[in-house]
Amino acid sequence: MANPPGAERRQTILLADDSPVVLNMLETLFRGAGYEVRTATDGIRAVEEAVARPVDLIVLDVMMPHLNGYQACRLLKSDPQTRSIPVVILTSRGQAGDRFWGLRTGADAYLTKDTAPDELLELVVRTLAGRGPAESPPVPRRTETSIDVLARVNDLLDRQLFEATILSEIGRVARTPARLDETVTSVLDLIGRVVDFALGAVAFVDGDEMETFFVLRHPAAGTAVPAVRARLVEAVLRDRPGAAPREVRTRVLTSADAREGGPGPEGLDAFRAFPVITGQHLVAVLALAGRALARIPPETEALLAPVTNQAYIVMENGRLIERLRDLSIRDGLTELYNHRFAMEMLANEFPRVDRYSSALSVLLLDIDRFKRVNDQYGHQTGDVILREVARSVASSLRTVDAAGRYGGEEFIVILPQTPYEAARRTAERLRRAVEERTFTPADGKIRVTASVGVATYPTEGVHTVSDLVLAADKALYRAKEAGRNRVVGDLDPAP
Repeated sequence: MANPPGAERRQTILLADDSPVVLNMLETLFRGAGYEVRTATDGIRAVEEAVARPVDLIVLDVMMPHLNGYQACRLLKSDPQTRSIPVVILTSRGQAGDRFWGLRTGADAYLTKDTAPDELLELVVRTLAGRGPAESPPVPRRTETSIDVLARVNDLLDRQLFEATILSEIGRVARTPARLDETVTSVLDLIGRVVDFALGAVAFVDGDEMETFFVLRHPAAGTAVPAVRARLVEAVLRDRPGAAPREVRTRVLTSADAREGGPGPEGLDAFRAFPVITGQHLVAVLALAGRALARIPPETEALLAPVTNQAYIVMENGRLIERLRDLSIRDGLTELYNHRFAMEMLANEFPRVDRYSSALSVLLLDIDRFKRVNDQYGHQTGDVILREVARSVASSLRTVDAAGRYGGEEFIVILPQTPYEAARRTAERLRRAVEERTFTPADGKIRVTASVGVATYPTEGVHTVSDLVLAADKALYRAKEAGRNRVVGDLDPAP
């Protein structure tokens, strides 16, 4: 009987079970409680009913012909028109694995058929009370045939297979030992199989610091890195209110699949950001930019959420491995290479000189009168100056050069393929960088100077790594003896 004009529509429950006995029992229970009831004897018919007419709650059996309850539930939860309808799985299968798969499909509750009727009714009343009075949906209902439903099932299975394949491929990256840069580019290249983008980025958020990696799939997209970085910071602040990150470290990488040409900055208008939340805290953001992103379908965008989470796990593991490696090869205070690793690098470079008929130079840089700084200002201030001098040294070198902490306030610089005169010019540049810098720890402004010794191989008397370092050390001693704040080379004439 139709409701009178203006009367509130009674809430409707859709029951799906292939047992007439069970259907009759449930229908009697819910009609007696004042609900409208519709029934279906298989999963396909249940989906057709839910799509065609308003439904407030669906009760599904698992074992049904044509389409079982798990498949029907997953299909209902994947459809924007029906995904908000609560679904209760009611089945005779009560094993832990059955419950897991039932809830994994998106069901709101999972009950076995030996549940007392009062308990089932209480659950339904509580669920529907939370939804409030039912209203007609704002979108027109549609009619689906059995063929339409089965086609959607196949499409859903295809998407799930695609998702599982991509996640498996990302997991394979984690099992392949690689540098962090390679891990990041490999993961973003895999995401590139899901959606086309010109520039991808991932930001790892650690307190007030942010480490970002940009992967260019079109070399021309490199000019857009600053603009995308700004939007990435905005995306971080949306999910983590407060001050902007104090420090943003950036690495720009090129995809192995990079294509020449492609869009410039004007082709990066579309931007999508996918946050990774762990324990209610933002830990990372994956961002994609490119004109093609404006056209990605909703199901592809939905797929990127689980892909993003898996990608984060793989890349974060790569970061942890890189950090562990850095702990073993870097000095904890200055973040330069430690003595052992610097000497290993020097030993590896030495044979290349003869092989390629090139030259190898070494600098030893020592902060002048550093003991006086420690005595006057304290060791904490001394540590600040050590760190800042180390940064000055590292920022003044080429990418092929390497700097390490040799010991105390002394640094070693390795200059591959660098003859004596070029090494001396580099040493002078480093000396000036230290002399011209003003350090501002809590104690006020402090200026320091440095002395540098230079040695090159091949030169007379230098046959081994030890000979080369000893020659640089003798040159450094001569610089100290000559009054400090100067560069002396092993080939300079003795005073």
